[in-house]
Amino acid sequence: MYVAYSHDTVSKDVGNTRQLFIDNDVIAVVKNVTRRQHTPVKHPANPIIKRDKPWEVTTYFRTSAFNVIKDPVDDLYKCWYEDFYEYFSKGLPSRERLYYAQSTDGLNWEKPPLGKQTIDGHDTNAVFDPEVVMKGCPSIMLDPLAEDPSRRYKMVYLNLDTSKRGGPPGGLGLDYSPDGIDWTPDEANPIIPGWISDVEILTCDPEDNKYVVWGRYGGAAGGSGHPDMDSWFAPVWPGRPEGVWGTRRRIYRLESPDLKDWSEPELLWDPDDTDNLDDAFYGFVPWRAGEMHLGLLNVLHQVDNTLDMYLHYSRDGRDWNRFLDHRPFVPRGGEGSYDQFDIETPSQPLIVGDEMWIYYGGMSVHHDWWIMPHDQRPDVPEAREAKYSEDGHHLCLATLRLDGYVSLDATVREGWIETKPLFSTGSRLYINGRCGPKGYIDVEIMDNWNNVWEEYSRDKCQRFTGDAVRHPVKWSGHDTVKEIPGGVKLKFYLRDAEVYGFQFADS
Repeated sequence: MYVAYSHDTVSKDVGNTRQLFIDNDVIAVVKNVTRRQHTPVKHPANPIIKRDKPWEVTTYFRTSAFNVIKDPVDDLYKCWYEDFYEYFSKGLPSRERLYYAQSTDGLNWEKPPLGKQTIDGHDTNAVFDPEVVMKGCPSIMLDPLAEDPSRRYKMVYLNLDTSKRGGPPGGLGLDYSPDGIDWTPDEANPIIPGWISDVEILTCDPEDNKYVVWGRYGGAAGGSGHPDMDSWFAPVWPGRPEGVWGTRRRIYRLESPDLKDWSEPELLWDPDDTDNLDDAFYGFVPWRAGEMHLGLLNVLHQVDNTLDMYLHYSRDGRDWNRFLDHRPFVPRGGEGSYDQFDIETPSQPLIVGDEMWIYYGGMSVHHDWWIMPHDQRPDVPEAREAKYSEDGHHLCLATLRLDGYVSLDATVREGWIETKPLFSTGSRLYINGRCGPKGYIDVEIMDNWNNVWEEYSRDKCQRFTGDAVRHPVKWSGHDTVKEIPGGVKLKFYLRDAEVYGFQFADS
């Protein structure tokens, strides 16, 4: 929102919303400052969930196969993950179980017996008995809009077991749960009858009051029976001649106000000339950070058969931008590591204290070399022996400081950042910043015409030399800014320091 205060000045009303320096929206001018993208740190306890129960076969932490949520009611971290227990021996169509794990600290996980399926005498952590009902590629969400406590959790899934559930083949199903363990199907299932994708990610934006499904489509040969066309990777036409259907995986967006009435699919992510010839889009999960929309795009590199996830940003949730470096958000590990070939996620980051926790699937096997039909499998060990795939999929964790995606930095020379005119009724100014051993950050406040307010000048600012995600800025005799009328401009002076963002707020 922008509010005019004179004919030649316009101020942005930032309210109490965190302002990040991901783009140039509030930046007027800088000197001797660079923008850097930051990389989450892999947790030393990785991998934190792996196959360790006698009934588990191929625990599967893929874009289509797991979710991690922190439940504020029972203060538990909860994870749902699939087990493709017949994939290697029989290939597609698969047989799969959905398992549940929980943790009090997000690091040490237990797999509690749920009394829903017994395997070889073991009471397992299976959420459903696949001999009774099978729900494929589930996406689970803790609904911020839910008013009915029995429907706090929502799960959408590909209906794999139509013979037992009735209705047409395929279709997107919807179930409800109070706790993520006991589920009730929606009476109108399938909620999207024509759904055939095996990747569906359900999100909800409480500010927009909308549910959104991000679904993958494409990647097959379009039904051709020609012997030169296989069922995995079709030819790619970079020039997109008229009449040629896109053959690489793409991502569509569908939205609904109530999980009942859905919009027509809207193509949101489609590989183009800025992508490599073999890049395909596997899944997308967005979230909000302040007023920004952020999201992770999972990208399959088809030739190398590896996956990476890339961070993107948007102001409206529809028009998305890449970061300058266009590098994986969390880099894959080296040779022999637990995440050597594949890093991806369908889960939104969790805020834990002053950190963002990013749960991801890390794989030491390739995307699908071990899944392909036997006559199409490459001559590699993981395609010949099941042990590689069975022990090759893990749940992992990487952490990042709160809002620490991007910073504006100065090094040995002092730099400064001047904002555009801003307006807020917040009484205090907070900054998210980090200083080096000899670093500092000073802040002064100007009016819309760059006149410095006397009591808020740089020389009266209490210099910040530490590391904090929410440091209150103070000036001699002043720890609030509510006395300043109208719009203001901020000017940050920094050396050997990083500034991630700022916020006006009352506390």
